[in-house]
Amino acid sequence: MMRSTFLLGAVAALLFAPSATADKIFTADGKAIEDVQVLEEGMSEITYRDGRNERKVKTETVIDVVYEDVPRDIANGVTLVEEDDLFGAIQTYDSYVTRILAGDIRETRRRWAPANAAWRIVGLYESLGELEESATAAQRVITSFPDSRYMPMAYMAKADAEYWSGNAETAQRTLADFKSVIESKSLAERYAIEVDLALIMTNDTLVGQGRRTALSKIVQRSGDKYVTVANRALVAIGESALDDVAAKRGTAADLLPVALDHFQEVIDDPLAENVTLAGAYSGKGDCLFQEGAKAQDQAKLKEALLCFLRVAAVYPEQTRYVPKSLFYAGRCFDLFGTEQGTERAQQMYAEVWFRFQGTKWANEAKNFSRRR
Repeated sequence: MMRSTFLLGAVAALLFAPSATADKIFTADGKAIEDVQVLEEGMSEITYRDGRNERKVKTETVIDVVYEDVPRDIANGVTLVEEDDLFGAIQTYDSYVTRILAGDIRETRRRWAPANAAWRIVGLYESLGELEESATAAQRVITSFPDSRYMPMAYMAKADAEYWSGNAETAQRTLADFKSVIESKSLAERYAIEVDLALIMTNDTLVGQGRRTALSKIVQRSGDKYVTVANRALVAIGESALDDVAAKRGTAADLLPVALDHFQEVIDDPLAENVTLAGAYSGKGDCLFQEGAKAQDQAKLKEALLCFLRVAAVYPEQTRYVPKSLFYAGRCFDLFGTEQGTERAQQMYAEVWFRFQGTKWANEAKNFSRRR
């Protein structure tokens, strides 16, 4: 099971219950448009009612939307997610979307809801590591809701699922299709930067300093205007440095500080999304683990352990990072050299093996558990 790299922040937010107050729209400048009713979410603008007035905000500036007034089917799906019945939630959302598309029901007041429900399915499949199903669900968003704010996200999610399924060429073709849509529809600059970032991250031939230089250009293009895009690029720079350490394309002494600085920059950003925070904490833990293991530094190992446990506890839906974090949490416990630590390590390895079979980390966990 793997988790998406490019998921936008809306995915994680959509998995949780609506706010107890009115709808809220969160923008990239750190502000919130509160006590409004979202009416429609288009690719260019989100329309909302503020009192008696109907207003709009540019979609490209929106980081997240939290809803109070949702259709019963979406509310039921949210309840099922809270009860950890993710497949039940998928079925609920799917039934709602299918009936909408068939014309059996209409959503005249909450025009945003059908596309929103279809997008929730993408996020849920990704959180379950069901990549083929996630790609199929994303394609339905693209085909059935081409004018919604979820269409660009769906292209990214589809390409991501294809890439992590081992189909890098297919992912690149999907991104090329999206790039054509961006040009033909004159979409906002944000989406052009997003797709260029994804093209870098799905290009396995671009490695080392060349990869980090390309990613740094994405950070510069994003600036303060598209901070969520910049943060994803920063995490990718850190991960590239860690990849180089593993491949011996440079020394740990030179590369680990580079990686750590980029991960910490994301962690310190109050607007960072869950997916980037999970990547940043996992990467920071990796850096600290390598330094602590080499120097037998218990303090660094404990700090690394806290990073890994944070990923597993706070961002459980980020299944690209959770199995790695659980495995390395086990390695930290092992290196503490205590009987209790050894017992905890075995618990971690067993959880990785049980929950994430078929992944690299499950195989690593199995190998370490055999040593006991």
